[in-house]
Amino acid sequence: MLTTFLTHNELDTISYTFQAAIVIDVLRATSTIVTALSNGARFVIPVGKIEEAVDIKRIHPDLILSGERNGIKPQGFDLGNSPLEYSEEVVSGKGIILTTSNGTKAIQKAKKIAGNVYIAAFLNISYVVEQLSAYENIAIICAGNESEVSYEDTQLAGFIISKLTECKRYSLSDSSLIALRTWEAIRRPDFSGTHSQKLIELGFGRDVDFCQKIDVFPSVPICKGERIVRNLIK
Repeated sequence: MLTTFLTHNELDTISYTFQAAIVIDVLRATSTIVTALSNGARFVIPVGKIEEAVDIKRIHPDLILSGERNGIKPQGFDLGNSPLEYSEEVVSGKGIILTTSNGTKAIQKAKKIAGNVYIAAFLNISYVVEQLSAYENIAIICAGNESEVSYEDTQLAGFIISKLTECKRYSLSDSSLIALRTWEAIRRPDFSGTHSQKLIELGFGRDVDFCQKIDVFPSVPICKGERIVRNLIK
């Protein structure tokens, strides 16, 4: 069964569990996590609140403090939420604390309903599917946009479902069918949703372009305790 949640708020009332979950926040948290770990970061700690992130940084000053609220880097943070900031020169060998408006909350909630939690972006989609095809009961979790459905997240969910159903037979929830039909209607990343436009207005047009790239990184980040670490495929 492939069950899709179109926003992380849908997880608040879930009482059943899944073998695996895949978290999607294309713009930009999961794209940033995939990029950072692929460029040599040791781990990422996803945090829901800014205050919690600052407290961790105070205890562990060697960690990179990063994230955003309303798309903008909070005052005093080392990095924002642009994947282009997380170059090998900046993050290799480093641990990262990350707090974002939606993505890190989705990851924390996913860990409560699934035994294995993976991180997906267009940047690593084929490698995600390779990992997920081992499971029968999968939650596909879109972070969404401030409680609203994200057009870009829904596209990636549909792309993942399309590729998984090429590998084996799955039953699909209605939300999974919505995501799949959305992807089948376009067959390519179409970043024209409201959050894409907001990021462009904020000056992050290069991020929007970068996050549409497919299979740039052969790795699938996976949650291990409080950390996300890279699971190299090649």
